[in-house]
Amino acid sequence: MKKFSKKYIAIIAILVLSLSCSEDFLERKPIAQQTEESFYETFSDLDLTATAAYGMLCSRDIFDIFYLFAHGCVGADDSECGGENTGDWPEIQNVDRMIHTTADERIFITWAYLYKGIRICNDYLYKVPEVFTVSEDEYPDVLKQRIAEMKYLRAMFHFCLTQTYGGVPICIEKSDPAAPYPARNTIKEVYEVIEQDLKDAIPYLKEKSQLGSGEAGRASKGAARALLAKVLLYESSYAENYGQDENKFGAVEQRYDEALQYAEEVISSGEYELVGVNGERYDSWRDSTGDGGYNGNGVGGYRWIFTMDGDNSPESVWEVQNVLDLAGWTESRGSYWTTYSTIRYVFNSSDVSTVAGGWSFNLPTSYLIDAFGNSDPRETGLNSAVVDPTLDPRYETTIGEPGDTIYLSISGDGLGWYEMDFVNLPTNTISRKYECSPNEFWGRKTNDNEGPMNLRQIRYADVVLMAAEAAFKSGNTGAALNYVNQVRTRARESGNTGYPQDLGAISFEDIVHERRIELAMEGHRFFDLVRWGLADDFISNTELAVYPGFIVDFEVGKHEFFPIPLTEIQLSAGALEQYPGWQ
Repeated sequence: MKKFSKKYIAIIAILVLSLSCSEDFLERKPIAQQTEESFYETFSDLDLTATAAYGMLCSRDIFDIFYLFAHGCVGADDSECGGENTGDWPEIQNVDRMIHTTADERIFITWAYLYKGIRICNDYLYKVPEVFTVSEDEYPDVLKQRIAEMKYLRAMFHFCLTQTYGGVPICIEKSDPAAPYPARNTIKEVYEVIEQDLKDAIPYLKEKSQLGSGEAGRASKGAARALLAKVLLYESSYAENYGQDENKFGAVEQRYDEALQYAEEVISSGEYELVGVNGERYDSWRDSTGDGGYNGNGVGGYRWIFTMDGDNSPESVWEVQNVLDLAGWTESRGSYWTTYSTIRYVFNSSDVSTVAGGWSFNLPTSYLIDAFGNSDPRETGLNSAVVDPTLDPRYETTIGEPGDTIYLSISGDGLGWYEMDFVNLPTNTISRKYECSPNEFWGRKTNDNEGPMNLRQIRYADVVLMAAEAAFKSGNTGAALNYVNQVRTRARESGNTGYPQDLGAISFEDIVHERRIELAMEGHRFFDLVRWGLADDFISNTELAVYPGFIVDFEVGKHEFFPIPLTEIQLSAGALEQYPGWQ
């Protein structure tokens, strides 16, 4: 956080004139320069700042690679870094092995970008009274909606910071370059600010169905309620498992009943559904015959929601909107996730290994494969029987293995399904949730970060499983069982194997397991393990396929949160302190 320094948001209009060397030209004053003070005059001016706040979600590498991949996936037991080899992005390889240090701060830049997003939200909120000099009650409805959206985004940015770094400085005041650098707040103190922002926002946000055709991706009532449910669930988990550590967590409380309330408000709104829960099939390029035609069978709901056709589907509660806009390497509003996670090599028609285009990062582990078969020995207390892991239809959507094919266009061979080559991948696996077709991406892109598929930040299935967890912890095991079985039913109806079967009884371990399978490789696992107090149980003593014989050691009291970037510690002149273990 750059000392919350005041940066002008302004448009500088430069008049291009016919130049001469006359003294008359040299003596002219600037006639079209705007400052922050002069720029904000209308709602349209304000709306440019709102757009900039949303734009932070598409900042290159930040949410897709650093937040979801480096922080949410790789540190956990279900994902390995991958890449070309062990020298491919060593900082993330270090997180994989839990040997990262403050010197690896290149991967901790989410700090600065999240605070930049917060500052832009604050700029908007503090400029509103200058543009609209009437009372708040007289604000136009669209302005009230935008204010609510900025409070949602500010809450979301603060939440992502606490997930990643623990207690962080609260930033809700107007930027003041002369103000001293703030110290860390406790997680509870940050959560109180997040909770208030979300409760302020909910009454003025639209339901998803009320958003116009050009408003996809704007914060909605459902998104705010879901995020509030998640915040309350995290606080409850922290209180249950870390409540004695007030220095980091503060006076956190178990608030499972409130988390359940907000999750169930999303569920009862009728705005969302588990896509394919009744066995519906959906048209998709994944049903292609390989020559541009389609088999006509369609694909199941779970497979379909991880396609571009599934962007903003009825399952979507909150998505980062991506698009292939051909705007250039640093200006694109696309995602790197597709390039990072797609296989690097395939076999052509002559059985020769050929470059496919992806980079083979975020590889599923053998531990995740075992979990799909209910056979990870660390998962005790499950009410599901051991089965072939591939019987769960979510398996083939999540994990690719030798013998599997991918739809590409290969030079000399053309469009078709080609067998993937795992020659450089010791896990013999690849993540498959963010693949795109040649027509959507590979045949059109000019840069690797133009992946057009949206990032699924909060899915309805996530909300249903949050409700299951909150209900179980509140003593309502019947509701918990029902919610988990809803998710399992949709998974079962997405295939034709008859699995996963409904559970007859429910344990907390079943809920942990279901979140693991349903949300695998989506950036949830590490954060979930930490809040449950299970990170040491599931991360320590794991062995990485890419580092045979290396045993991961999760250090309790240290590795729950990532270190603050060293440059921020230095800029704070002693105001910010690392947590123990990172000093």
